[in-house]
Amino acid sequence: MISTVDGCLLWPVAAGVLVEADAVARLEGLLARALEANERLAALVERQREEIAQLRKELAVRDRELERVTAELAVLKRMLFGRSSERARPGTAGGDGSDGDGGEEAGGDHRVRPAAGGKSAKRGPGARAGRRDYSHLPRVEVVWDFPGGGYCCPECGTPFSRLGDHVTEVLDWLVIVRVSAHCRRRYRRACGCRVPATVTAPGPPKAIGKGLVSNAFIAHLLTERYVAGRSQNSLVTGLARHGAELSPATLTGTCAAAGALLAPLEAAVTARSRGAWHLHADETSWRVFAPREPGGPARWWLWVFLGPDTACFVMDPTRSGAVLARHAGIDQATGQLSEQPGPDEDADTCEGPREGPRQLVISSDFYSVYSSAGRKATGLVNLYCWAHVRRYFVRAGDANPDQLTYWTAAWLERIKNLYAAHQQLSLAWAGGAAADLEHARTAWDEALGVIHTERTKQMASPGLQEPAKKALATLDREWDGLAAHRDYPMISLDNNPAERALRRPVVTRKNAYGSRNEDAARLAARVWTVTATAEMAGLNVITYLTAYLDACGQTGGKPPTGPNLERFLPWTATREDLDAWAQPPRPG
Repeated sequence: MISTVDGCLLWPVAAGVLVEADAVARLEGLLARALEANERLAALVERQREEIAQLRKELAVRDRELERVTAELAVLKRMLFGRSSERARPGTAGGDGSDGDGGEEAGGDHRVRPAAGGKSAKRGPGARAGRRDYSHLPRVEVVWDFPGGGYCCPECGTPFSRLGDHVTEVLDWLVIVRVSAHCRRRYRRACGCRVPATVTAPGPPKAIGKGLVSNAFIAHLLTERYVAGRSQNSLVTGLARHGAELSPATLTGTCAAAGALLAPLEAAVTARSRGAWHLHADETSWRVFAPREPGGPARWWLWVFLGPDTACFVMDPTRSGAVLARHAGIDQATGQLSEQPGPDEDADTCEGPREGPRQLVISSDFYSVYSSAGRKATGLVNLYCWAHVRRYFVRAGDANPDQLTYWTAAWLERIKNLYAAHQQLSLAWAGGAAADLEHARTAWDEALGVIHTERTKQMASPGLQEPAKKALATLDREWDGLAAHRDYPMISLDNNPAERALRRPVVTRKNAYGSRNEDAARLAARVWTVTATAEMAGLNVITYLTAYLDACGQTGGKPPTGPNLERFLPWTATREDLDAWAQPPRPG
């Protein structure tokens, strides 16, 4: 039955409405799904954008890391294979003559063989004209003649008459390990007096009473082992090469016994070093293979403190400020300098008045221990090393030579001018003329002002390469200690003396790898303290050590004391002793 309204059919209309409603529902469902898919796509796009941004960050980090590694590789290649940046280069910028690696200083004596025109032509560093004079060396004549003596005419056999000699002198290097038989004469009493029936003449003054070797042997052993930096195995092999079969234990025991005799000398040098008004300080690592504490080889530290006439080496298991505080006389509780160290201080070691509170000037690199001590202690002045700053600029140029070559050259030229101004200031200070000193200070202020202006301007400029930023940041961070050199013209601009003093232990470390135990490590520092101080006084180490060991033998194998010990301190020794100890050891 089909319903009607006023005679009209209702079913088709209802069907049309249902169809339309169903289509709307389907469209709404499709729209909802489309919106949902759109949201998913939007979220996916957002995640992809985040991942892309993260990848870009990682790539930027990797690029920076690659740039840093490339820069470090360039610097390490330069340090390992390149020529030292502190040697004087004729015609190039930056030759400041700081001589940080022991090379020739700018304007050094490069003598050469005369050329054909009568003028000298440079042959290279260290070149000299002619040979040195060796007339002071022992001379031995060796006669060479024909077999049987003389010469006869090969035709008739008539002997030739002697015309004279043709003499050619050559240097001969002769190493002899010999047995010295000391024959002590004995005598019997021939009278009836109440005296001993027999007497024996005194023997040689042996420092090690029942030891196998002589005092001169011990002096050579200490010199070869520590001054020349030879390892113990090398010494054993070298002695065996000359026919002397000595065990490593014998050499070890001899060095230990001799080191005990050197303890008073080390104590005297340390006391004088602690009383100095100025110290060059530096440190390097040292390996101890069998420390008392378990856990295998330990990394120790060798410190050096150079005073005006002393070289004090300290072997310590730490690199902390406690070592500096102990040597410099800094109270670790308050961080302040202690009172004037004891009687070992001498007015000759000071460059200026010492009245009032104690003052100490330390030349060093940028290690935080030194800067921290300078910030805390009143009266402690830090002088930082300009050679270290110069190396930062050289390494920046090595890290990015395409963009920083001329930038580095400009900075090296500024530092070179500062070195020249400091040399002028030192000469004016030594001369004592007030007008010259004022003029030199003005020149220093101008050279330092150029560096200050340029560093301030460049640090504010955008787009500077990362190695250059690092060098400028270091210059800015250590500026106060670098600029403080103006008030101390008698002190060099760099810490190269301390670095050169550590070079000999570093050579020993490369040859011997370190020390077997703690006692051996401290013995090495003791010998270096004594020998380096003797070399600062211009003494021959072998002659000096032999004389000291002879004095120990004369006191029954014990170290001398009182005036007898003071005789061997370079600052209290007589001129006659110093002149004698400056000579090479006498043959035989």
